[in-house]
Amino acid sequence: MRTFPLMRVKWTNEHIMAALFVVLLFYHLPIWVEKSHRIAGFLLLLFVGMMIDVGINFIRYKRAICAVSAAVTIGMLSILTQSVPLWGQLIGVCASLILGKHVFGGTGKNIINPAITGLLVIILLYDIPYPFFTYSVLFIPAVILSIPFIKMRPYASISFMIGMLLAMVFNQTKPEYIITYGMVFFGCFVMTDPVTVTIHPIIGSITGFIIGFTTIWYPESEYIVILGVLGLNIISYVADRRMIRNVNTLKPKFTIPKIISYQYKDIQAIDLSDTSQWSNNHTVVKNSHIQKNDMLASLKVRREISKNNILQKIKDNEVFGMGGGAYSTYQKIMTVINTSSEDKHFIINGVECDPGLIHDYWLLRTCIQEICMGIEAVSACVNFKSLTIAVKDSKDLDYHQIEQTHCKIKVVSDTYPMGAERILIREVLNKQLGGDEIPATKGILVLNVQTMYSIYEAVYHNKKADTRFLTVANLKECSAKVVKVRLGMKLNEIMEKIYPGAFTVFAGGGFMQSYLSEEDTVVDEKVNYIANAEFPRYKESPLCSHCGRCTLHCPAGLQVKEIVDLMNQGKIIETKKYHADHCISCGSCSYTCLAGRNLSAKVMAAKKALQA
Repeated sequence: MRTFPLMRVKWTNEHIMAALFVVLLFYHLPIWVEKSHRIAGFLLLLFVGMMIDVGINFIRYKRAICAVSAAVTIGMLSILTQSVPLWGQLIGVCASLILGKHVFGGTGKNIINPAITGLLVIILLYDIPYPFFTYSVLFIPAVILSIPFIKMRPYASISFMIGMLLAMVFNQTKPEYIITYGMVFFGCFVMTDPVTVTIHPIIGSITGFIIGFTTIWYPESEYIVILGVLGLNIISYVADRRMIRNVNTLKPKFTIPKIISYQYKDIQAIDLSDTSQWSNNHTVVKNSHIQKNDMLASLKVRREISKNNILQKIKDNEVFGMGGGAYSTYQKIMTVINTSSEDKHFIINGVECDPGLIHDYWLLRTCIQEICMGIEAVSACVNFKSLTIAVKDSKDLDYHQIEQTHCKIKVVSDTYPMGAERILIREVLNKQLGGDEIPATKGILVLNVQTMYSIYEAVYHNKKADTRFLTVANLKECSAKVVKVRLGMKLNEIMEKIYPGAFTVFAGGGFMQSYLSEEDTVVDEKVNYIANAEFPRYKESPLCSHCGRCTLHCPAGLQVKEIVDLMNQGKIIETKKYHADHCISCGSCSYTCLAGRNLSAKVMAAKKALQA
């Protein structure tokens, strides 16, 4: 089943390219103020170039594709060849788009920068004054507006400009040469082209510095910067496609804004697990006698009941991991017990990794006693060296109750996907596990807080794990409720009861891992989240800009684009060398993709195929 985040980043490749094109218009101001007739020539270049780009893309993809990237190429070439006759610029535009871009397959597939390719062709035909720019104060707004684009490839960009500045100091070059040699123009536009400039920091920094320094150190020839950029493009192509990253270091990468703002006391909890009571929405309320009765039961467990009896109850009542994995809790505990490691640790996961979930947060504040009693039961079975409850927010927690179980409280950062098992282990225990290592076999037990509640019910009340708490949300209204349901209940019926009139229902592990439910879809062990929302409009653009955001934001460090490209080519087995089987299914790549592609579905498909 194809899963995806229910939201994408708002900016797209087209937005960024459009903003870049606007800044390029500012670079034309000094030219147009002096020679206003050049405006008409620029518009003609723009028309011809975009028609070429649209036409070739239509032949290739059988549909119209936005040509804003071609507009950017034309804008850059027009600025650098302002002294060339119009027909010569037209030759350069054709060379840029055909030789520099489409001969390789189009946007995201070209090896060399199209604008620099066209510039090289024009220079072979014409004598162009060098430096490319003439000093004017009218360039200042354009220079200032260029700075934000450094973010695309900061290492190559900044190093290029540092190299230029250092060479200027050694050569005692005049300050206005910063503009005349186009230091900011090349640094912020050419050196930040995500398609042709490497994502690797060291390679980008070294090559960027060398190009920038030699451009000023040998100022007689424009070929230095042109050939330097094209050389960097080739190096980048080889580096980004041949250098396989180490994926053993799991790191949460970014913060996702909270989908729903809530306070503990404002959360409404509804019990739908008893279908006979569906006529009334009963708020879930704790048993007021739980402290007296069940604390006595807890003492009985510690003093009289053997660990085998506890484990048997967990097994017989089919307790499963309720954080989304749905693994057998009995098998997980037994793996820890049977491991040869004497360094055993217990982490209770209350982090609630997904930004759309609220039920674990609610359980920790409403049912902490039951959770602590579940901890007591598990602790009676294993001699743990440490017990830790990990949370993102410790406000309103019952510290006294938690301390009685000898648990420490660890507050972790509110980043995504903090809460993923290996990431949490590294954060809490400072232990780094490889992608193929199973934590339980290393003596590390990680259980979700709702799993602890289910253990409490199994051990103290011999209750089968056939109910669970969910977050049920209406993203159109930015609201959510905690709902107790029975496994096997239809999702549409639950949504209709909580949010009447909600037709489009999504479900899954959370906001970042959802799928469109069907009429007969039911709650199973892996459903944590139900939401009424709009479809996130994954447009699946074929024009990947090779920006690298999918890789930069992947907590497992996977080279996502390479894996997806191989999947599109049907080369599933070859994804093994890029460690596709180490994907943690967080959806970060889909969420951050500027091309609007559901990348995580392809990577997870590769993972499942390799595991099979």
